Amino acid sequence: MSGFAVWPPSHASVSPATLAREMMALTQATLSPPPFPDDAARGAGQPVIVVPGFLAPDMSTGRLRDFLSGQNFRPVSWTSGVNLGPVRHVMAGLQKQICDLAEREGRPVSLVGVSLGGTVARQVAKACPDRIARVITVVSPIHLPVVTPLAPLAQAAALLWDAQEIRDLAAIAEPPPVPLTAIISRDDGIIEWEAARPQAGPQVEVVEVSGAHMSICSNPQVQRIIADRLARS
Repeated sequence: MSGFAVWPPSHASVSPATLAREMMALTQATLSPPPFPDDAARGAGQPVIVVPGFLAPDMSTGRLRDFLSGQNFRPVSWTSGVNLGPVRHVMAGLQKQICDLAEREGRPVSLVGVSLGGTVARQVAKACPDRIARVITVVSPIHLPVVTPLAPLAQAAALLWDAQEIRDLAAIAEPPPVPLTAIISRDDGIIEWEAARPQAGPQVEVVEVSGAHMSICSNPQVQRIIADRLARS
């Protein structure tokens, strides 16, 4: 995973200083989250699996899932524990959850992935596109190497990856064959924002927002965009 994430050089847009800024934004959003947007689209019970970011537990997406529930979507917690990236057992577990949920609901499932959760969501959608209605990635890195002050943690996580999983990273920027919305932010203090911007394509949409990476689940602008795209499903 050393080829996946690298420490920011001096000219990078991210640094230990931007990491500190991100931690402050997360603390503020946790202690005093902004209100949910009152003009967001409403759903019709569409099932949605929300995938957390790197080394994050399911509870990290609780604010976003609360919003989606209030908008009449049916958000589902993912069941793969702490997100270690697109490793074999995580991918297999998420794929099984998607298939089980789609069968139970009688319709395809949407995926919303936050940070590395979006990277995982893109990859697993390639394995079961017939069960996927839409993928929405939120500040999710897909271009390698990812410049980030979290590089030491990413490199430590590499100890859990096998050779095939590392080779699979070569195709990580290839989009899944389903509708894809990529939400990016130039204010990102965790990854260089260009790493999250996919190439244009017939089913690929890029939406730029303002706001920090680590508090993105509490961002009303992001919540509004996610609700709008899920309602289209």
